[in-house]
Amino acid sequence: MKRIIAVLFFQFAFLSFFAQDIEYARRIIDTLTSSQFAGRSAVSDGEKKAANYIANEFKTQGLKPFSDSFFQEFNFPINTFPGELNVSFDNVNLIAGKDYLVDAASGKISGTFQLVWYNKENFPSKKQLKKLASRNFFDNKFIVIDDEGVDKENESFPLLKLNIYNAAGIIFIENKKLTKHLSSTHNEFAVLRIKRESITRDYKSITLTIDQLFIRNYQSQNVIGYVKGSEYPDSFIVFCAHYDHLGRMGNEVYFPGANDNASGVAMLLNLSDHYSKKTQAKKTMVFMAFGAEEAGIIGSKYFVENPLIPLNQINFVFNMDLMGTGSEGAMIVNGKVYKNHYDKIVAINKKHNYLPIIKSRGKAANSDHYWFSEKGVPSFFMYTMGGIKAYHDVYDISKTLPLTKFETCFRLIRDFANDL
Repeated sequence: MKRIIAVLFFQFAFLSFFAQDIEYARRIIDTLTSSQFAGRSAVSDGEKKAANYIANEFKTQGLKPFSDSFFQEFNFPINTFPGELNVSFDNVNLIAGKDYLVDAASGKISGTFQLVWYNKENFPSKKQLKKLASRNFFDNKFIVIDDEGVDKENESFPLLKLNIYNAAGIIFIENKKLTKHLSSTHNEFAVLRIKRESITRDYKSITLTIDQLFIRNYQSQNVIGYVKGSEYPDSFIVFCAHYDHLGRMGNEVYFPGANDNASGVAMLLNLSDHYSKKTQAKKTMVFMAFGAEEAGIIGSKYFVENPLIPLNQINFVFNMDLMGTGSEGAMIVNGKVYKNHYDKIVAINKKHNYLPIIKSRGKAANSDHYWFSEKGVPSFFMYTMGGIKAYHDVYDISKTLPLTKFETCFRLIRDFANDL
């Protein structure tokens, strides 16, 4: 009987340990996706608030910084939409994020403008466009481009997209979901992306206000801390995840970024908590939360060009993004580049049955691992698959993020790192 009680106690303690991980993860994701953090980009200092939050977690966990603080600051240009945002057609108001997006490189604008529609039925030739432009036809008008069924080799197609005919703005009709991005440049004209079901050919005019601000030298920061190794302090294993997202679009709409990438930050902070409090690693464990990933993997590039530790002493970099699902397993970018390491993580997964499958891809410049591997530092980028499809939109929220395999992903990454 005593043995049974002991076994049950051990199992309860084991499960409670990992239940605390998932509870902590939920708290992190809820916090980072809240309106207080405004989508974790340049508007309303959302990115800085997130960086301070992570730095405070590092400090509470007992991590040490490599300098006077956990921050490594850098600057980059970014286009933002911090204020008023309204769009309507013939007095029919559209909802930002649901019906339309302001293109990342859009300029500011305010007023009412006539619509000029082009689709496969009347898509103009280059000669026709030139003739219209010579008469200033496009002045104070918005060009609506419906390119469904249009030959993309049509020479006038890129000219319209680039707005070389000086229209007040361009509207692209989107057949698929609205996907938001960031831009380090901006146009002098407005650009909108509108879902097909939210616009009709019956509309004759558009009334809109877009408040836009281009920040030439926005200051961001990486947040970096470490736990010193007990036997090989000069050998480093790096865990990383980007904490920034897409920020706000107007006064009311922001992009929460639960899966992308509050989930990766939650995994990062679970790992830093584990190695700072629950186990002593032989090698130095470094934890990097990168800024400006969404703007072009800028934070990690800055680190690699200005390393706080010798790159040749980094044994491995494990980058984590989109860690909130996992019902269909996970993908390892660079798995085909570092085959021995990939075989190792697959063997660990097979032994413990952590995930349904671990797939591999080759080299890709799609997240913060990239600059490390370009410098010859072995690096993985892991993301989970299956479940919700919300990505770079207003629907990537904490409430619907399932964290299906978060706990087992934690164990898989931990076991892989311990085996390095």
